[in-house]
Amino acid sequence: MRAPVLLLALLLALGPVAGCSGDDEPEPASGPGLPSQADLTSYFEAITGADPDGLDRAQSDIAADGSLAQGYAAYVAEFSVAAEAAGEAADPVDVEEVDGGFKACIGESPDQCATWSDLKGQDGRLTDFSINDIGLDDLLVDLTGQPPVESPGLYLVQPRWAYRQPKSGLLNVVVTVTAYDVALSPKRGIYIEEDQIIDGVKAPSPPTIEPGTSSPAVLAFPDAQDVALNGQITFDLDLQGAGSESIGFGLADPAAS
Repeated sequence: MRAPVLLLALLLALGPVAGCSGDDEPEPASGPGLPSQADLTSYFEAITGADPDGLDRAQSDIAADGSLAQGYAAYVAEFSVAAEAAGEAADPVDVEEVDGGFKACIGESPDQCATWSDLKGQDGRLTDFSINDIGLDDLLVDLTGQPPVESPGLYLVQPRWAYRQPKSGLLNVVVTVTAYDVALSPKRGIYIEEDQIIDGVKAPSPPTIEPGTSSPAVLAFPDAQDVALNGQITFDLDLQGAGSESIGFGLADPAAS
């Protein structure tokens, strides 16, 4: 069954959006160093679509290397792969230009829209933006510099991204799971930050990762509005025919510790 999984995960819970309606011709995004309006449109169409090629181009040709905009596109791409593997493929949703940015809606109500605004660029590449007036640096955590969790011959788990929906507080954490000699099944996790413990909920992930393959998997934690995004994640990884092992890692940047 196809459904707007990406928009449900990234947009629906963001709450009311200013500028989701209007008949005036929108003013294009402007500012030093931004890409062309055509490239910006392609970027946000990729964000709300289900086309891997579009998401690849958003990362490699439109977003600046190492930028939050590149990380956001990478997070969406990996979430999309996990959703596809879970049988929850996404249909694309139309993107519209608004004054100084873009919007997408999955219903008639403004509560079902999101806007991307405050676009920033450098040397013709997109670097940063806000989602419903919340800066991307308050929503997205880059975990790609973290060391992997590995058991030789069994698995390798690489933390990738953490993204918190601003309105609902749902925290999605993406990891890449590589199966070596046995099939693997990632289970729901637990998020612990000081005295807060959040039990994981169902999220798009492949039910089984076959030996010799890798796949993104998503761990989801509800009602994480008040956490500082520097806690610890643990989850069980079922090893086919060999029990299970507990995987753990933190959201804080080890280099900043």
